[in-house]
Amino acid sequence: MPDLTPRVLSLQQGDNIALQYLGAAVVLQWENLPEAARDAIWQQAESVGGLPPVTSLHEQLKSLIRRTKS
Repeated sequence: MPDLTPRVLSLQQGDNIALQYLGAAVVLQWENLPEAARDAIWQQAESVGGLPPVTSLHEQLKSLIRRTKS
């Protein structure tokens, strides 16, 4: 079972672009990921600290994934 405890991600200059590429890759491969991996990603995304708060994060993530389905 993955460790999904809340953690803070300390970003360095330039990390935002790398995170955008990584996030885009995860979204584009979402349907190919095992359900357990998708569940872990959801839970981890909702417990990341150190980033600006996002209203309705869960709904925004679901909307993004729906828009990228082929």
